Amino acid sequence: MNIFELNDMINKSNPFKTPSGYFENLPEMIIARLPEKEKVETPVISLWDRVKPWMYMAAMFVGIALMLKIFVRPVSGSNILAENSDVSVSDIEGFYSYYESQYADAEYRQTMYYYDEYETID
Repeated sequence: MNIFELNDMINKSNPFKTPSGYFENLPEMIIARLPEKEKVETPVISLWDRVKPWMYMAAMFVGIALMLKIFVRPVSGSNILAENSDVSVSDIEGFYSYYESQYADAEYRQTMYYYDEYETID
């Protein structure tokens, strides 16, 4: 079935009508109601205003490079400990072995204390 046949069967027609010549004059009526635009002059941006962010960024990187050069000194040797200290490698190894033994003893004592406190043997 066609839509026109349906309209004929129920005798419905569009009750709305536009005035004659309405759409021919519509664009002119809309433009006449709009307010006039004021011409805004574009601001003139100087060369310094365009270059300023780049100059600030370059100055920042130069400052960072200078601070790194001043505060971070390169290491001037492979074994700094042997060159600048009276402590020998064997002393350091002895300290670490002593430290490991003390840590192992402390851990053993801690586990034994735990078992003594919470598990009583009858």
